[in-house]
Amino acid sequence: NSLMRKGIALLILVITASVNAQVISPTGTPLSQAPAGGMVDRPTIFDSQPYVEAGITFDQLTNNRNNWNSQYANLFVPLKENGFIFASIQNANRFAVNDQGLNLTYAYPFSAGILNIDVGATVNPQFLPQASVGLGWNGKLPENFGYIVSANQQKYSDFYFNANTNAYSLGLEKYIDIYRLAYVGTASTVNGTQPGYSSKIQLQRIDSNDNRIGLTGAFGTAPTVLSPGNLSSIQSQYIQLDGLYWITKNVGITSAIWFGHEGIYYDRTGFLLGIRTKF
Repeated sequence: NSLMRKGIALLILVITASVNAQVISPTGTPLSQAPAGGMVDRPTIFDSQPYVEAGITFDQLTNNRNNWNSQYANLFVPLKENGFIFASIQNANRFAVNDQGLNLTYAYPFSAGILNIDVGATVNPQFLPQASVGLGWNGKLPENFGYIVSANQQKYSDFYFNANTNAYSLGLEKYIDIYRLAYVGTASTVNGTQPGYSSKIQLQRIDSNDNRIGLTGAFGTAPTVLSPGNLSSIQSQYIQLDGLYWITKNVGITSAIWFGHEGIYYDRTGFLLGIRTKF
């Protein structure tokens, strides 16, 4: 039924944001507030099947910039009333150098909402953050509304003179049958200066077979690595179409295409393609 479908909320956008770090995205995992049914008062994602996913991304850049590419692997483990764990590793090539990163998310359901904790680390970072930590809350409101509050800090290596970025997000989401509409605004700084504000609007559809499609638009000012050692808040615009299609009961294809305009520096057009397997 529609409550079951809405409970299986998005993870495709979280995956895309994790492997494509310059997407303007809030910290945390926006999740449906629909209950799993019966006496269980939690979204059905906590009672769904675990899965693994592997895939690739590619970005073509303008202004004679080197193209980007990455390979990623994800693991999702639901723990029912004890929450869920989501882990992602990636090997990313940008600016003609490689970074390897690990991100972990733990989410726990409460009667009033869901608490998300995110941590990340990069080995010998060139352009990804050396370390990151985030805390998010997805709260319930009447009439199938929800709200999103989060904070995130990223620490860069001494190559960036140990720069820190801070981001604080506030959002609102609405569920209408099999659709989800959300807005998130994010205020950010670099070392306590270069204040920026970005907005993200998202529309998603999840059908009765858990096939999904989403459209995301983002714009505003946010911290961006323009080249190794060069971190600055810049104006950017971004649009993304993403989806998940199950070709069998347990095997699905994840995909995304996007276009980003990074101020006066470059444009980038890219895609993600992955295979997800439940077990």
